[in-house]
Amino acid sequence: MLQAWLETVIEGLLSYLTISMDSSFSLLTAGIVVPLCAGAAWVFYIYRIQQQGKHTIDEKTQQALRRYVLMESTHGKPNSVLQTFKEYSEQNRIIKKMLFTPDQENFLTDAVKQSSPLTVLVLGTQCGYSAISILTLLPQDGKLYAVEEEDNMAETAEEMILVSGFKNNQFQLLCQHPADAICVLHGKFDLKKVDLVLIDFQSDSNLKGLKTLTELGLLYPGSVILLNNTSHPHAKDFIEQAENSEQYSVVNDCQSLIKVVYGQSS
Repeated sequence: MLQAWLETVIEGLLSYLTISMDSSFSLLTAGIVVPLCAGAAWVFYIYRIQQQGKHTIDEKTQQALRRYVLMESTHGKPNSVLQTFKEYSEQNRIIKKMLFTPDQENFLTDAVKQSSPLTVLVLGTQCGYSAISILTLLPQDGKLYAVEEEDNMAETAEEMILVSGFKNNQFQLLCQHPADAICVLHGKFDLKKVDLVLIDFQSDSNLKGLKTLTELGLLYPGSVILLNNTSHPHAKDFIEQAENSEQYSVVNDCQSLIKVVYGQSS
């Protein structure tokens, strides 16, 4: 709504400026209209930047997804819940962007099976799809820690995970800034190390969470980091850093999902 309005305002002001320049009052008009155009353009720019760093799933979409999954899935069956996510995504492009493609799912499955993690951390859980996908691959004694900043999204994710049949002793969900959540997990929950981290880039918060993991010594040589949505500007910065760092080794990738190993030089 705001984006369309701003575009209309800018277009109208520019059209008015073009017409005004042919009149005897062109200089006066330009002195008024040009700053207005510049101001509107600046507001539009700030809006676009904020949208890039903002979670993309609004509350209305979340509620619709929850209703669909609750009504159409077989409760206690994670694969059924994941399937209903996919079914609903066919009518909602926002949800579709959140899910893994078939190739990415195979890539994720291979990465988890190869690393055989017991402790997994998901930064940017959104509506719980990625957390459920990984939980299906963990052994009975495995544990998944999920972090989501937005209250409504965290509530949706927890409900979806529970509907899938996973118990509270198999996962822990924290609704906090990733860096704060990791400090809580380390201090309150006595988290000592993380075998695998999935980072879903929606803002720079999750990258700050990764920095906290390294500062607290929770990553060890061989820890696997999966980076999703790597078209995000902050993801590109980290990938460039990882490719030139002795701390990380970029192993392989599938579309916008990249596998990095910590503690091994490229």
